[in-house]
Amino acid sequence: MLESYLKHIPMSITTQALLLGLTVGLVTYYTFGKKKYKLPPGPWCLPLIGHLFAMNSSTPFYRQLLEWRKKYGPAITIYLGPKRCVVLNDVETVTEALIKKGADYAGRFKAYSVEVFTNGYKDIAMADVSPTWKHLRKIALQGLRQCLYGSKLEKKVFDSTSKVMRRLKEEEGKPIDIEKYIGLLVFNILHGVCFNKSFDINDKQFLELLHVFEFTNKETGNGFWEDLIPPLRRFPTTKFKRIVETYQIFLNFIRDEYSAHKDKFSDDDMKDFADYLIHARRQAILEDPEIENLITDEHLIQTCSDIFSAGIDTTRQTIYWTILLLISHPEIQTKVHAEVDHVIDAGEAPTLKDRERMPYTEAVLHESMRLCPIGPFGFPHATRCDTTIGEYEVPKGTMVMINHWALHNDPEVWKDPEIFRPERLLDADGNLAPKTMSWLPFSAGRRNCLGESIARPEMHLMLAILLRNFTFKCPEGKTIDLTPEGCFTFLPRKSDVIVEARK
Repeated sequence: MLESYLKHIPMSITTQALLLGLTVGLVTYYTFGKKKYKLPPGPWCLPLIGHLFAMNSSTPFYRQLLEWRKKYGPAITIYLGPKRCVVLNDVETVTEALIKKGADYAGRFKAYSVEVFTNGYKDIAMADVSPTWKHLRKIALQGLRQCLYGSKLEKKVFDSTSKVMRRLKEEEGKPIDIEKYIGLLVFNILHGVCFNKSFDINDKQFLELLHVFEFTNKETGNGFWEDLIPPLRRFPTTKFKRIVETYQIFLNFIRDEYSAHKDKFSDDDMKDFADYLIHARRQAILEDPEIENLITDEHLIQTCSDIFSAGIDTTRQTIYWTILLLISHPEIQTKVHAEVDHVIDAGEAPTLKDRERMPYTEAVLHESMRLCPIGPFGFPHATRCDTTIGEYEVPKGTMVMINHWALHNDPEVWKDPEIFRPERLLDADGNLAPKTMSWLPFSAGRRNCLGESIARPEMHLMLAILLRNFTFKCPEGKTIDLTPEGCFTFLPRKSDVIVEARK
């Protein structure tokens, strides 16, 4: 991609001299002009280029970092172009950063692409710590609890799964794109939570939104040159413009839904998360008029976007990975069927109250999240002050990434880490063992996933209902490819699946 831009630069003697001078100046600045810190060690790299070549190799970068850990230790300094980044690759360093020194590491690293997608960091997930962020996170948590307490979450899941199960039974015995049906299932849960609506499988808007998520996930790949080369922000690459235009379809959908809710809002008839956010903002303004400028409609739109997009991406891909793993390990699928059948009476449906009595099903889900972390690096943190990690110094403003894949595949913690074995997550009595920091799909500390307390029971209930009603198989003569896609992502590959209704 960079070569295509260099071709348009007139390489006269003057231009060459300017480029050489700029390069020497930047190298001198980064080498001699900055305060020296005792940074964590890392592999050598070219000035300005950094480790970009390693990130574009055939080896996924999360694997490469686990290999580098053997030589450089668990905390490694790398460079994304000229930007310094410290990557943490074991449970001790992650615990130190996220728990023991959580305030130091609670910032978010600013990137141009994120600023564009969030309209100036007006969301929760990618915004830095600030009074606005704290207030937004507080009302978002309250709103989720208000919308999904008691039987409300069950109802959302039941309504959505009922629609999908009817469609799956119509396709019984045929090779189908199961990811599309899982997408509908999760979309409708989140559409119901946020806006009290649902889609059908062939709904034009649903298919368009599903395409937006699939396209942006795959095309984002290893990031954007615009984040590393400031002049490209004025002359963006075709890739960046295409992704921004595509993602705008989703943001326009959120804005339209939010505007419709605001126009029809009534304190006496709050049905969903969007209504709760509108209500919470109005109440806060009554108490403190300054809130009107601190939290705008755009902040609430971006908050809805966070809940909708994060929930859809992680949940649908986790369920999809789990089904693919169960197809590849039919003996484990049989054990889940046996547990669900033992706990749930004939003709009954699983409920959230049954979750504790189905520890093996829960362990299957947890093992799927361990083996297939949807975001191997999560969202990048940033240090809010000069701090330390172990014996090393980490300057203020440094990007910090958590290698969740390394935690989940650490051979010192997990025996045979690349084998799908749910039993490893059960205790001697067959119950789910306590969660450890070595299993960290939702992160931890001050920037832990906003929706973890909802996502875990939601996914368990979805999986239990699906496996109570169906057996999933691979078409005859085919195999499931469990090789993930992406260097910085862990996306499942498309696979046709046969669905059989259980009697």
